[in-house]
Parts: sequence; C-alpha cells; structure tokens
Amino acid sequence: MSIEFDDQRQNAGRRPDLRLNITPQPKAERAREPVTRSRGQVRGGVPSTKINRSIAWESQNEQKACYHFEFSPAVKAFREQPQTFYLPASKGMFRYTPDFELTLQNGEICYVEVKPLSKLFTPKVLEGLQVAHQFLAEKGHRFIVLTEEELNFPHRIRNFSILRPYLRYEIPPHISEQAKAWVEQVTDPTLEALSRFLGFRSMAFALIAQLHIGFDFDQPLDNTSPLFTSAIGDHHETCFFTYRTGPDFKQCAIPSNPYA
Repeated sequence: MSIEFDDQRQNAGRRPDLRLNITPQPKAERAREPVTRSRGQVRGGVPSTKINRSIAWESQNEQKACYHFEFSPAVKAFREQPQTFYLPASKGMFRYTPDFELTLQNGEICYVEVKPLSKLFTPKVLEGLQVAHQFLAEKGHRFIVLTEEELNFPHRIRNFSILRPYLRYEIPPHISEQAKAWVEQVTDPTLEALSRFLGFRSMAFALIAQLHIGFDFDQPLDNTSPLFTSAIGDHHETCFFTYRTGPDFKQCAIPSNPYA
C-alpha cells in the first residue's frame, strides 16, 4: 500500500546503510505506468517461492520490486503491507503502513517503501519518510525506499518473468557441478549449448534462475545468451537492486565488484 501521511511530521537522523553486495546496475529506463479507471492503479499478484503464496502488489513498481526481492539471495522472505505503525509527529500521531517487509538472510528486518521519484522529494512526503526512517531505526529495523530509478529495467524484468517458474525446480547437486564444470571448459558457452549438454532446456533455465550459472540479467535471454561461472548463488548478501535510505534518500553507491 502506498504511504499515507497526516499533516504533521518531524525530521530524522541518519542510520548506517545496508551492507549488501549489489549486482552492476545499468541506467534505469523511464516508462509510463498504465492505470485502471477506478482508482488510478493497477493491481495483481506475483507467486513467491520464498513464502509459497502470491504476493499482492498495487502498482507496477511494486510488481517489479517483488521480482527483485524474489531473485535476490540476500532476501530470505518478504511480505506485503506487513503492519501499520503509529508514528510520532509534532502535533499528534500519524499512521504509516510500509509497502513491504523483508527478512534478510542475516536475520535483519528491513521495511520498504515504493514511491514514484516525482513524489519522493516533495516536502510533505520526504518529511514523513524521515519520521518513518528514524522511528524504525530506533526499533532496530532498516528502512529503504525504491523508485522507478531502482526498478525500471525492462530486460531484467522480462528475464525475471521468464525464469520465475524455474525457481521451484530441484537441482541435484551433481547436475549443478557438472554444468559449472562444463561452462568453465567450453569456449563461449551459450544457453542453447548448455541445454543440449544437459538434455533438456528446463534444467538450464533452472540453473540460471537459481544463480548456479551466471547470466547478464540486463540483456535479453535467448538461445545465444552467453553464460559464465559465478559463485553469486552462494553469496547470501547479494541483491539485484540498489535502494535509497534516510535521511536524504539519495541512491546508494554501487560496489565495484559484487561478485568478489
């Protein structure tokens, strides 16, 4: 659910940033979001293998966020509209319901707001986010904001959509090891060649989806897609998204080598 604030707000202090290894990020593409006639929103659900149910979303940016959470090893589980907080303001209290709650592999809880960039730095919204940032930090929780600049990557989202069903496939350890060895030994390995080696395409998709085999998610996935070996699937701190955090909510820097 989108954030809803009353009129009163207060400022917040800074808290140390999340320490996550982030995959290299291209420049996001801006896109017009389609809306419904009823309430100006699109709605739907994304099936999640991490919690074995469908996650509801209320905007296309929320849908894209769900895909990023689902594929990021750093995120152990996530849920939508987790709970409502009553936050202190200068003249009373106001209600705030984060869009998502993430449980990270290290046990940390991180609350997420998905917001259009055009609204993020308006005084009313920014001050409310700063209050939420400070309140949650005092409770020992992280708070981050995602906008279309962190989420709108058409090739990546399309690849997530194609590969999502294969997150459920069970991959025998010996198949994973054989595939990794094959990719290391072959000159210019591709998806088509890996599929021939394994004998069926679904297992090749599963190996890529579950990050046993490396692939550039920001390029179109097809038969000629180049593959590479990667230990990224074993790195529980790896995530696919950059993010913003308080008090200024500027985009965080990207590590130069997230695969190290």
